[in-house]
Amino acid sequence: MPLFRKDPFGRAWVLLSPERGLLPSDFGSVPPPKPRSPLSPGNEGKVSTEIAAVRPSAATLDAPHWSMRVIGHPAELVSPRDFAEEGESLFRHAPSSGYQEIIVEHPDATMTLEAMPRPHLVELLKLYRDRLGLHGSKPGVTHVQLTRNVGRAAGALFEHPHSQVLAVPVANRWVQEELEVASAHHDTTGTCLFCDVMARELQLRERIVTFNDEFVALAPFASKTPFETWILPRRHGSGYAGVPANTLPQLADILQAVTGAINDALDRPPYNMAFHTMPRNDLPEFHWHIEVLPRLTTQAGFDWGAGFFVNPTPPEDAVRFLREALALQQVAR
Repeated sequence: MPLFRKDPFGRAWVLLSPERGLLPSDFGSVPPPKPRSPLSPGNEGKVSTEIAAVRPSAATLDAPHWSMRVIGHPAELVSPRDFAEEGESLFRHAPSSGYQEIIVEHPDATMTLEAMPRPHLVELLKLYRDRLGLHGSKPGVTHVQLTRNVGRAAGALFEHPHSQVLAVPVANRWVQEELEVASAHHDTTGTCLFCDVMARELQLRERIVTFNDEFVALAPFASKTPFETWILPRRHGSGYAGVPANTLPQLADILQAVTGAINDALDRPPYNMAFHTMPRNDLPEFHWHIEVLPRLTTQAGFDWGAGFFVNPTPPEDAVRFLREALALQQVAR
């Protein structure tokens, strides 16, 4: 039967409606990427100016032989400038100030996150950390984020593996809601809401996809979309920029396990991956985490009109599919 669940990390309610009967075979898949793209080696400088890169030796900007690059965002929705509110009391506005980058994650346009060599992925996670830390320390920055969009349906600019970094002087709606709810929980209990939920989920094991010594992957109790999966560090920290380097190999392992299981169970769906993090790592009430959201359904008029999400796949069912995919991966090895 349909069931309402209250999201413990926000104000939203989710209506789980398994009678819709969606199966993994109902979801569209991402076509294989082409071997060449505008971001491939040899096209340096054609999309945007290089900001930083990882190369085996010192070289000039836009030189070849790189393993990953940071370039300016070609759309440049925001740019470094003063953020000053203007207008009358009811109609405030301000310049679109901030910092926006694209991280080209691998020279091979056909590479996927789950297939990346582990040492390369660990270095990429370090680059994520460095870029978020750099922008989070800049004056006036209130929100930093890193997102990966895979597939055109998920909003990907390129088929080539890439991610986007954004740092702006205004709050993010979803992260701010999590922060407000988590702050209220901390004020009442003196503990971190994320830590408490994660500890309870590890006891129940109903919605745990997989875990290791440093990280836990789980399906949220009130999953807003089918197969929504969160990855949380077992050590408390509010900012990804403060993640210890010696834990990144285990983060690489769990990221590859989760994305590989989603691709195997759902025939390579488009998906979004977002880091929910604070610019600083000193907030006891917030807990950075990664949200992986396969793009399997669209919001209809009922969803928009009612003001809550309708999810046709209970998280417990999604976990069962993902665990089966992980078990098959282990057998294949």
